Amino acid sequence: MNPANATAAATYSPPVGDIILFAIMAAWVVGFALVTITRRNPVTAVMSLVATFFGLAAIYAALSAHFLAVVQVLVYAGAIMVLFIFVVMILNREEVAPLALRPMRLLGVVAAAYLFFVFWKVVSQGVATDVAPPVVPETFGTVASIGDLLFREFLYPFEAISLLLLVAIVGGVVVSRSHQKEVAALRAADYRKQVEQLASADYPGKQEEPSASAGGHH
Repeated sequence: MNPANATAAATYSPPVGDIILFAIMAAWVVGFALVTITRRNPVTAVMSLVATFFGLAAIYAALSAHFLAVVQVLVYAGAIMVLFIFVVMILNREEVAPLALRPMRLLGVVAAAYLFFVFWKVVSQGVATDVAPPVVPETFGTVASIGDLLFREFLYPFEAISLLLLVAIVGGVVVSRSHQKEVAALRAADYRKQVEQLASADYPGKQEEPSASAGGHH
């Protein structure tokens, strides 16, 4: 190994402020992510997801990826979250319990445990300390570099995510329309029930005449 690289690797250490900031924002992201998946109230879950996105944007900014941080706030915490909140307000589901931990969601718990195992496996490998940190190119984090990387090496995953978002939008519209029909049917049933109650209160004798006449025929 080059003696200059060995000396740079031995003397390099991340600033304490960056480590503290990363620890705070990582705890922020993990905490609000857990709140997102455990809350049953959809509005609370969506707002917790917005807070998670802001934490990720702060981590991107700390890593000098300012364009990704801005896109994270504008696209995810802005446009997509507005869509989610719009669908949630249309559905207007009421909260039954503060937490949404059901036995049916055991598969989700198993998937989360598997993701935690993969995360721990990646983190345990660490970073090599016998080499100097790579030099960041001048085009790092620019629109051109991100676009070139996104539409060359990650074109198919990018298009797959686009189709996934399109399916989510169409599903939200379909669910909202079906829920509106259900609400209209319930309102019509309540209206008919109220009319019958008012009719029986105003004309109580009318309700007993059919039974009396039926008894006379017998």
